[in-house]
Parts: sequence; structure tokens; C-alpha cells
Amino acid sequence: MASVLRTLQRIGQSLPVLIILSIVFWSYYAFVVSLCGVVPSPELKTFYLIVYHVAFITFLLSYIRIIFSNPGSVPPQFYLTAVEKEGLDSSQDPRKYLEEVGHRLPIHETTLTNAVRYCEVCICIKPDRAHHCSLCRRCILKMDHHCPWVNNCVGFRNYKFFTNFLLFSCIYCLITALFVAPWSIYIWNRVPELHHLPEMTRFNIMILFFVAGMFFISVLGLSVFHCYLTASNRSTLEMGRSPRFRDEAGLESGTRGGGGGGRRHAYDIGCRNNCTEVYGTGPCILCPVYTSRGNGVLYPRDRSERGSSDMRRLLGSHGDDDTEEEEIVVYNGDTPLNLQPLE
Repeated sequence: MASVLRTLQRIGQSLPVLIILSIVFWSYYAFVVSLCGVVPSPELKTFYLIVYHVAFITFLLSYIRIIFSNPGSVPPQFYLTAVEKEGLDSSQDPRKYLEEVGHRLPIHETTLTNAVRYCEVCICIKPDRAHHCSLCRRCILKMDHHCPWVNNCVGFRNYKFFTNFLLFSCIYCLITALFVAPWSIYIWNRVPELHHLPEMTRFNIMILFFVAGMFFISVLGLSVFHCYLTASNRSTLEMGRSPRFRDEAGLESGTRGGGGGGRRHAYDIGCRNNCTEVYGTGPCILCPVYTSRGNGVLYPRDRSERGSSDMRRLLGSHGDDDTEEEEIVVYNGDTPLNLQPLE
């Protein structure tokens, strides 16, 4: 019975993606067949088709990329071993026990009660900015939100792909709406030259204009919101509840340390560095390839750390000696903690 319910849940989660793909391929038919079949000038028709297909292909590639991308998995070092889990279950003070276990990990964020952030489902101590997704059934690094329209979580490793998807969606909808607009006006005004068009052709052109315009306005608002989040190094979840840190628990609510209110801009290291953390540097910032900096576990805090060696190591070099991201070793006391590359 449980397997049947999980199958039904997967089907239900896939429905929004199927709806979007249905609209996208209908829009392709409406533009290429219905609209371009009306355009009398071969030169104008060729221009329409070239520009439209560039926008369509980049949009479709970005959509497929975000659907099948991994948002970022918690490294194995954060999972409790069988011995540690047994010790936690038998401990008279689970909070203190988790503090002792978490002492070996590079974690700074706490719960509202200043306890270690522990996931009972995944049986792991959550890295900073990580949260559990009930739909994906796992903890996600720097989780932003679960997007039903891509049937995937948006997190550390695919946030760039999500923002690129929003950008190319806006471009695709804008180009479609602009190209279709004059012909929709002609049909609306009942221009005699278009009276011979079949009813379905006129219907496709009119509806395509309204659908493209509607999607452009809605996606544009979401794009602006995520531009703000990227520039300020925040996530959608952090907009709802700012992070708290165990080394600042004594500060009062609403102060820079945050207390009960948390620190709203705890990870803001300047607009340029914030964008570098998401997009990296170089010519591939808009390409569907992974260029984000860091490892999803360690994050420099505040603009005061903007020039620190730790931050330069996390964000990578900006010079000519730019290399692939290296394995990061964190020293907790005298013990090195090797963070394995993330899937």
C-alpha cells in the first residue's frame, strides 16, 4: 500500500511539469505553424523563426537542466554513525549529546532554542543553511525552496540553473509576446486581409499572445525577487526565518546578532562576491554548466570577512590561475575534517 501511495505521489508531483511542457509545445506549434503561416514576407518570417528558435532552445535547455539537476546532498560526515545513533537514543540529555557530536563539524547555525540543528528523518546534523525537504525526503544544502513546476528542490548546486531558467523564461515569453502582438491586434480589429484565416489559427494566435504576456509578467516578478536574493546572499527560507548562530545567542532580538530575530544579512559579503558564489566567473555564467563557488557547507559571514583567506578559498581565485574547486579541509582543533566532493 505504501508503495502505491508513493507512486501516486510521484505522478502527482510530475503533473505540473507535464502541464508546463504541454503549454510550451503548444506555444511552439502556435508560433511556428499558426503565426508564421500568416506572415506574408519571407524575410520577416525567417527573422521570426531564427530569433524564436534561439529563445525556445535556450529556454528548453535551461528547463531540462533544472529538472534533472541535483540541488546538493549533505556530505556523509554529517550523518550519525550507528554507534552515535544508538548513543543518542539512549542518552538522558539528547541535546548535550548532539552538541558533543556536532563539535567535530563546521556548524555555526542553531535552532530557535540554541540547539544543534538535527534532522530526525535523515539522521544527520544539518550543515549551515541546509534544510530538510519533505517532498524530496532528504536534507538539501542551502535549500531555497521546493519548486513544483520543476519537480525539484532548488539548493546550493542548482540555484544558478534556477535563476538562468527564470531569465530565459522571461526572454522566451517576451519575444513571443512581442512578435505575436501586432498580429493579435490585426485579428482583434478584424482586418479584412485576415478574414480568410481558419478560426483555429486566429484562436491560437490570440491565446498565444495572452498566455505569453501573462507568463512574462508573473515570471518577471519572480526573477526580480531572486535577483534580490542573489545580490544579498539570502534564500527564500531565510527570508521567512533568519539564521541564528550559537556564538551570538546572548544578543537581544532585533540586534545585529539577531537573538530571536536572527541575522537577516548574516551571509552578505557584498553584491559582487554574492553573485560570484552563485555564478562563478568567466564566460559560462549563463551556460547550463556548474560554475558556482564553494562546497555548500562552509560560508563566510558578513562583509568583514570579504577579504579573508577563508573566503578567497571558498569563492575561488579571480585571477589567471583560476583552477577547479579543490577539496576543502577544515581544522576543528587539531583534527582535520575532509569534506568529500558533493554529488
